[in-house]
Amino acid sequence: MKLTLKQDPKALLRHAIQRVAVGPNRGHDLTREQCRELGRMLLEPGFDEVQAAVLLIALRMKGETLDELQGLLDAFNENLWQGDARTDALPRVPELVCVAEPFDGYSRHVPVSPFLPAVLAACEVPALMIGVHSVGPKHGLTPHKIYRQAGIDIDLRAPDVAQLIESVGWGYLDQASYASSLNRLAGLRDRIVKRTALTTLERLLMPMRGQQATHLVLGYVHRAYPDIYAALAGQAGYSSVLLTKGIEGGVTPAPNKPLRSELSCFSDVDSEPRSRQSISLGKGLDMSESLPPVSDGSMDIRISQCLDQGQAVLMGLPGPARDTLCLAAAQILLAYGRFDSFTAAVVKVQNSLDNGSANASFDALVRASAA
Repeated sequence: MKLTLKQDPKALLRHAIQRVAVGPNRGHDLTREQCRELGRMLLEPGFDEVQAAVLLIALRMKGETLDELQGLLDAFNENLWQGDARTDALPRVPELVCVAEPFDGYSRHVPVSPFLPAVLAACEVPALMIGVHSVGPKHGLTPHKIYRQAGIDIDLRAPDVAQLIESVGWGYLDQASYASSLNRLAGLRDRIVKRTALTTLERLLMPMRGQQATHLVLGYVHRAYPDIYAALAGQAGYSSVLLTKGIEGGVTPAPNKPLRSELSCFSDVDSEPRSRQSISLGKGLDMSESLPPVSDGSMDIRISQCLDQGQAVLMGLPGPARDTLCLAAAQILLAYGRFDSFTAAVVKVQNSLDNGSANASFDALVRASAA
């Protein structure tokens, strides 16, 4: 008998666990429709957290299929825009680049990615950073924490952020604003400890779009993820996804290591990629060795360390943090046709740091969001 959420959500969850959690190499796959209904259940209050945790871990141990991930993503997409109409989140810019760092942040390096949207805006590429304050398993340094320390209002709703993108060129939108039901699962995720499909899918959600096209930029570590993200980004509504092998799974590559990126473009929502292009850039010019490690101090000390480093880079300070930021921004500029060569894109980014325009872009959002 086929079970549906409307008939008996508790029975569906129990049935799913019975199929998936049956021992090594014996778990059965779920259908896309079943996972869509299970995803809806996760976003409703009152579900059995113990059973939900068992299911998410069992799926992880079995290995989620594309159908299973697509079903969960269907449910999460349906849950967007609580209180905000989709048309309210349309900044009057032709194209928008959405940067989605790992939502659990950085724990080993001081990230420069929180400053990437300001650099893109200085290079005339409207950009949006999405994220959360803190989520497991790492509970590391996140853009949310850095922006709040800098004085940026991180609680703005989508229409307000859309106006900032129009006026300043970039903005930040928190998951608590555009996907509050998913955000409320943070406590459950802490108790689960390990990463689940939620970690994979939350970065794919599209809370805001450009008038003509919206591009997603993601980092990854494991080789399997480019195929997964390329298959799901079109379903989420993106025109393209740029995938780069970055530090701690983020969008910023390590200096002096081979730069590996892949660009997938989509013609229609929920379609297969219309084209996939591997971007081989070799090593990043004459770059420094590595980013500095994160401090052993408290989270407040780490946040201050990151903010100080990022602001120094925006004011032209040389070093590995600047090199990494240049590589990250240049890959995006090259992928989306702003320049014909990687070298020219790097020079453009370097000029934005040296002439003060990137720093002015960051300061402009601090002032505008607090107004």
